[in-house]
Amino acid sequence: MIPSMFKFKSEDYTSYIIIKGFIVALLLSSFIYFEYFEITSKFINTLFVLIAYYLLITIDRKSLFFAGFFTGLLWFWWIGYSFIYYDLVYLIPFIVLFFGLAHGLFFWFTAIIDKVLIRIVMLYLLTFFEPFGFNWFKLDLPLINTYFNNYESKLQEPNLKIFMPPYSIPQDKKWDKHFVTEVVNTNLENIDNAIKQQYDLVILPETAFPLPLNNQPELIELLKEKSQKIAIVTGALSQKENEYLNSTYHFEDGNYTIANKVVLVPFGEEIPLPKFMVDFINDTFFDGASDYSKASEPTTFTIKGVKFRNAICYEATTDAVYQNLDTPYVIATSNNAWFTPSTEPTLQKLLLRYYAKKYHALIYHSTNRSQNMIVK
Repeated sequence: MIPSMFKFKSEDYTSYIIIKGFIVALLLSSFIYFEYFEITSKFINTLFVLIAYYLLITIDRKSLFFAGFFTGLLWFWWIGYSFIYYDLVYLIPFIVLFFGLAHGLFFWFTAIIDKVLIRIVMLYLLTFFEPFGFNWFKLDLPLINTYFNNYESKLQEPNLKIFMPPYSIPQDKKWDKHFVTEVVNTNLENIDNAIKQQYDLVILPETAFPLPLNNQPELIELLKEKSQKIAIVTGALSQKENEYLNSTYHFEDGNYTIANKVVLVPFGEEIPLPKFMVDFINDTFFDGASDYSKASEPTTFTIKGVKFRNAICYEATTDAVYQNLDTPYVIATSNNAWFTPSTEPTLQKLLLRYYAKKYHALIYHSTNRSQNMIVK
């Protein structure tokens, strides 16, 4: 018999497996928070990720569930933020809990056959698993700031003087009809400032114009006039009959073209479920609103003789927008006001670096409520 002094109480054992899972999640998520707090150490990142990977393939299955649960929370706790702007604050705890439980089950399933090699393969395949089209969990992403990622881009920036003005418009103000004029005037001022400073191109963020721009003929004419002096790329909505699209407008030399979003945000811009469930969810939670419509393929703009692939927010972190890429240059626009303050812009930045490396691209990222950057 085992002496009582060496026996675990059941509650102690439960705490032990939870703590083990939490430690793994901390190690697996630390790269996000180091980046957020601007702590740069390849040595620490490399050490932490190696320990995390080792524990993922060796810990017991119960601990693995809690590793996934806490990883889901640490990576995606911010997702519920957007529900504030739909007056659905009461749903936030359920959304956060859902992401924790879902990732807990994903991790738990990788150990359904208790063999190390099989678990390694299952964890590797988890990187390609995109439930409902959501692909921001990538188990190889923690390698981005380690010694395993020494790729250096030799891409040169195009011979264009490009201006991405900073934006910090809160989400509740951005879509308030009483502030539309103020927001539009801010956009026009930024364009005028770019003209005065003799830039070749000005890039404004996703939905910088929070309205169906193609229904505003006077504003369109004004932008066409300004485009005689500078190329303009800006986010806005588009309307086709009863359909709304998240779009990018390119104005140049008095003309303009529209590129529509190809990959919509799951449960944000579209509900990836059967139609009867889509209608129920939209009627119940979103006042009968419809999903956005989308384009069938990505668009490449030619700006001042240089090709740029268009990407709007979420789709800039998907493979679809980089398919048949005919240029190394990408313009990505985002509105991160939905999720700030949080670690969402940090995770997005890391993912952009991941895709820039994967597709040998140089990404110009213009955002609202987070830092603009050129991602190499």
